[in-house]
Amino acid sequence: MEKMDAVTKLSALAQPTRLEIFLAIARAANGITSSEVAEQTDTMPNNTSVHLSVLRNAGLVSSTKEGRSVTYRAERGAVQRLATFLSEAAK
Repeated sequence: MEKMDAVTKLSALAQPTRLEIFLAIARAANGITSSEVAEQTDTMPNNTSVHLSVLRNAGLVSSTKEGRSVTYRAERGAVQRLATFLSEAAK
């Protein structure tokens, strides 16, 4: 993982609401819709959308459109690479 990629991912997770949104997505084994994310995190839907966009652009979540709803899933591989990068840096 490149240092700038790590910075992008860490920056995306550094905002408390965004971290809470990411954790809600990560806990949903089969994915979670944006409206479910907003409900679970008590976030306004338009704010949720902005946070989801940042997480998606950072490569931490992916999305698939199904009809009118969008389902989000955590990119576990990206999280694992970030964890490995940080672990290796701490040696």
